[in-house]
Amino acid sequence: MYKTLRSVHLLLASACLPFLVLYGLSAVQMAHGSWFTMKPSVRDSALSLPPGLTDARVVAAEVTRRAPAARGELTGIKAGADDLTLRLVLPGTVHEVRYQRTSGETRLKTSVGGTMAMLNRLHHAAGLWHEPLALRLWGWVVGVVSAALMVTGATGIWMWFARRSERRLGAVLLLLNLVVAIGLLVMMRLEGP
Repeated sequence: MYKTLRSVHLLLASACLPFLVLYGLSAVQMAHGSWFTMKPSVRDSALSLPPGLTDARVVAAEVTRRAPAARGELTGIKAGADDLTLRLVLPGTVHEVRYQRTSGETRLKTSVGGTMAMLNRLHHAAGLWHEPLALRLWGWVVGVVSAALMVTGATGIWMWFARRSERRLGAVLLLLNLVVAIGLLVMMRLEGP
């Protein structure tokens, strides 16, 4: 049983490692933003769409058809008296669209962040409901990796407990980890606004 659990532990940990590295990098970027250059490159362009469109999904589809690089999840829809604004968002890239209903004149502002900006947005991407297939797949992968990490932790604790000579040291380290984690959570909670 020990050999089987050790193999499962090693395989799951090895499979999860690349995702932990990505999440670790994005966590460092969020905690120490001044260490990284996050200024996106911005490009403006103009499109001519048919006038009179009122549905943001139709406008987004027309923009994507005429500028194929301008794709992503439809967010930030605002309808004014004469215009319609929306955003097409992918991790690290935002396309801001301002469509004039009367003339069909459309301004497209594209902001492209670097790798760290993309990792930051992937770190925050949650759920399985996203429009782009890649983001839905990312959600499933994150769920599977999270479950695999829990199994990795459980097998690690079981293997540690099975080795009688290391129980005392392991218990001290586990308790110390728990005290530090709970202590930090309590301190953050008490220092609220």
